Amino acid sequence: MAHQNMTASTIGSRALATALDAVSAMGQTGHTMTPKSPNTVMLNSASQRNDLGEDKIRQIFVAMIEAEQ
Repeated sequence: MAHQNMTASTIGSRALATALDAVSAMGQTGHTMTPKSPNTVMLNSASQRNDLGEDKIRQIFVAMIEAEQ
């Protein structure tokens, strides 16, 4: 049983290392993680800077994200 746990642990460690390498590589190429839709803080910040409503800001944000895919 201990051998099976060690194997699962090793596999988990390798998967984590691979994921961390991928995230690190994204930063090196200038890519960042961006949510698919704006959160409350983002919406509040944008609405304070212009007269657009939250729905319009969300539509613009989503359109920009979709254009990059």
